[in-house]
Amino acid sequence: MAKSDDVTPNREILKIGDISYKTAVSEAIMSRFSATNNFISKFQTDYVSFFLNGSYSVSAGLFGYDGAYTGFYNFEIVGVQIWNAISGSSGTTELDIRWINQAGVDQGSIFSVTPKINSTSSNGTRGFRNLETGNDFTMTGVTLPDLSKSQFLEGETLYMVINDTMIEAQNCALTLNIRPIN
Repeated sequence: MAKSDDVTPNREILKIGDISYKTAVSEAIMSRFSATNNFISKFQTDYVSFFLNGSYSVSAGLFGYDGAYTGFYNFEIVGVQIWNAISGSSGTTELDIRWINQAGVDQGSIFSVTPKINSTSSNGTRGFRNLETGNDFTMTGVTLPDLSKSQFLEGETLYMVINDTMIEAQNCALTLNIRPIN
C-alpha cells in the first residue's frame, strides 16, 4: 500500500479495551478511527425529495412544483432515484432538476440525460444511479439520468421541472442523495 492510498472505508466499533485509561494509542486504533471516518465521509448522505402526489398528468410545465432546496452548505449529489407508484396508460414522465446560482440566475438543467419512466413500466417501478459506488438499478421503462453538474455552493438552489407526464399515472418521486463538501 502506498502512503497516498485511502484507508478502506469500514464501519468499526471501538471496544472498552481500545480506550481504557493508560492504553497506548496504537496503529490498530488509528486504523479503526480512519476506517470509520472514511466510511462516514463516503457513504453517509442526506437526501432531497420532490414528490408528485396523486394524479399528476396536469402538472407538466409548472414552475417550482413541490418547492425547492437551497444548499445550507457546499454540497454534491452522489445519487439519484426515481420512483412511480401507478404506471400511466401512455406516454413518459420526464423530470428535470434545474439550479439557480447564488446571484439568483437560473443556470438550467443539472442533467445531460433526464430521468424518465414510461408507460411500459409496471406499478411500483423505480431506478437509481449511485455515483459513489458506480452501481445502477433499473426496471423496465426507466431511463436513468446522467448528471452534467453535481457540485453546488452554499446558497445555490435546486428545483424540479416536470417536462412531460404519463397519462393517468399517479404518485411519482425524484430523490437526490447529497453530502457536504469542502
